[in-house]
Amino acid sequence: MKLLALSTSTPRGSVALFDARALDAHAEATAPRGGALDPAAAPGEPGARLLAATTYADLHGHAERVFGAVDEVLAAAGLTAGAIGALGCDVGPGSFTGVRVAVAAAKGIALALDAPAVGVTSLEAMAAAAFAEGAASPGDLLVPLIDAKKGEVFLAAFDAPAAPPAAPPRHLPRDAASDAIAALAGGRRIVVVGAVAEEIEALRPLAARGAALDFPDAIWIGRAAIDRLRAAATRGERQRAAAEHDPALLEPLYVRAPDAKPAELGYTPPR
Repeated sequence: MKLLALSTSTPRGSVALFDARALDAHAEATAPRGGALDPAAAPGEPGARLLAATTYADLHGHAERVFGAVDEVLAAAGLTAGAIGALGCDVGPGSFTGVRVAVAAAKGIALALDAPAVGVTSLEAMAAAAFAEGAASPGDLLVPLIDAKKGEVFLAAFDAPAAPPAAPPRHLPRDAASDAIAALAGGRRIVVVGAVAEEIEALRPLAARGAALDFPDAIWIGRAAIDRLRAAATRGERQRAAAEHDPALLEPLYVRAPDAKPAELGYTPPR
């Protein structure tokens, strides 16, 4: 099975395409009339193979560029869109508009192809990259940050790879981030990642840098999505997996309420 992963939550957009044969078992587990799942199939399969990936920098141009990036990775792999069997999507937090682009694109592709779609948070992807690349170790307090604008940051805290966050995603004023992180650490070594950390003096000495550490990357979105699909297939949880990865249920994770709000009943705009 081929999995397509998208990330458009920050100024850097990215798309990645994977070959993950272990996910063929998941396709059987979630198909409406699929056969019985062989729980032994997934663990014996080789790991997912990255076929192609691309990045671009254009915060305000994701809607115009993401499908071109999808075409680029498909062409590089010598495949057509019909080969896509699953989607992985960066659901945020990040730029409100950017997050919506990837979610809408992933939903549309997945619904058209009757494929599962897995949402992965931007901060989770950055944490996975940091642990895998040795910037942080299990037991450290790893804190990915993304610029939330308005003098704020989005952040979460992790203390082990492939584990739920020790502190869920939240938004904080930049000048409060250092104290909040120290309070979470409880004496543990602190590692922060995210390009915005370089702009916060108190966090700069704690920052680790790297392409996949500065911003979320579709490669790590895809790897996290594959892990979840493979785990569901291995457990044989057919109905639960189908419900969890229904593309119709894929939604952005904004964390902070958007400024734009529906008009109140009876509101008349000024003339």
